[in-house]
Amino acid sequence: MNVALPSPFHLIDLESVASTNDEALERASENMPAWTIVRAVEQRSGRGRRGKTFASPPGNSYTSFLLRPDCAQADAPQIALLAGLAVARAIRELAPDLPPAQCKWPNDVLIDGDKVCGILVEAVSTGARLDAVVVGIGVNLVSHPSLDGVRISDLRILGAQVDRNAWLIALASHLKGLVDLWSHGGFAAVRKAWLDHAAGLNSPVTHCDETRPPLHGTLAGIDEAGAVLIADTAGQTHRCVSGSLVLEDVA
Repeated sequence: MNVALPSPFHLIDLESVASTNDEALERASENMPAWTIVRAVEQRSGRGRRGKTFASPPGNSYTSFLLRPDCAQADAPQIALLAGLAVARAIRELAPDLPPAQCKWPNDVLIDGDKVCGILVEAVSTGARLDAVVVGIGVNLVSHPSLDGVRISDLRILGAQVDRNAWLIALASHLKGLVDLWSHGGFAAVRKAWLDHAAGLNSPVTHCDETRPPLHGTLAGIDEAGAVLIADTAGQTHRCVSGSLVLEDVA
């Protein structure tokens, strides 16, 4: 596998695992330091948000980063937005001829409306104290599954050949830079950059959350805490901190 990462990264490179997030969570319980990275050639039981399965055949990138941020538990979901921006920047670096990657709130990355990346952030806490955050990032480098109702693709079919090791180096670098910026300035420090990559901005969307009926409106942006802002047809702006978006123009 032969990939060298600079300090403070520590790579655990594996062939096959049930889930890289599970492996990273185990390392967190063993007091491994921040920026420990678990990478696998394949996942047998990859998962996404809300318990969804995540197809993980060999050849793509399945990577989980162990972070130990000094932040409130309520701020941990912002890291998914940082991760999406890091993925978009890494794609731009390694595949500059592709259309710009866009970040779909809260945890997907799209190219021309097709999903190429999913992100799962899981926090470990003791009482009110946040002990660790594991950031799982799955990127379709060479293949993608077929999912009902989801437009999905991979970088190779879109026209880019991205080496798996080069991808890890670029992704780790961009994520580290964004997390450092966020650690010092909060999400406000990266909000504009995220909005510059936002999918569906000022376009029709539906916000879906199990706690209330679907909310139809226009994606007005995100605030300085990372919450999504939806303007309804009556002109009222709704602030949503959980749930997911359906982009009506690319559904």
